[in-house]
Amino acid sequence: MLRALARPLLASWFIYGGVQSYLEPETRAARVAPTVEPALKELGLEEVSTVDLVKVHGAASVALAATLALSRSPRAAALGLAGLAGATAALTHPFWKEEDEARKEAELEQFLKNVSLVGGVLLAATAGHSQRHIDRKKAKKAKAKEKAVEAKLKEKEAKAEVKAALKAAAKAKDQPEATPAKSSKSAKKKRAA
Repeated sequence: MLRALARPLLASWFIYGGVQSYLEPETRAARVAPTVEPALKELGLEEVSTVDLVKVHGAASVALAATLALSRSPRAAALGLAGLAGATAALTHPFWKEEDEARKEAELEQFLKNVSLVGGVLLAATAGHSQRHIDRKKAKKAKAKEKAVEAKLKEKEAKAEVKAALKAAAKAKDQPEATPAKSSKSAKKKRAA
């Protein structure tokens, strides 16, 4: 029960942040531009804009968070969110670059909040599936096994039918028809007697 509530609550922050990043990317792009733009130039990706990267990051966050909230593949979604949140923490809140102590403290607080979210999604990645999901998976596996057994039985029956038909055909081929030669031999014996 708690897991069913915890995953959507954890995902809500990522959905909110992702939607904000997608709808209003300029503010976040301006914040990460000093770090991202030189890296893009170094990689030879000058045509990729920081605004586009922020939008893609936002869309990916929403998609992964929705997957986590719905518990479709929570481990993969949580690991993806951990990567995105880690990148967000490092790029948007580089407290180590701040000179002003008040600003540095504020950036450190935001950085630690993002790192805490990374820890939360890593916990979600290791938490596994709900009992309902496990029961459904077991039932599906049992049904598949039952179908496989039925298919093997049908295959054996079909092979047995084919084998019987082949035997019958071979037996029919080996049995001579009522040949006149036999009847003529017995007629000759009768005549000789």
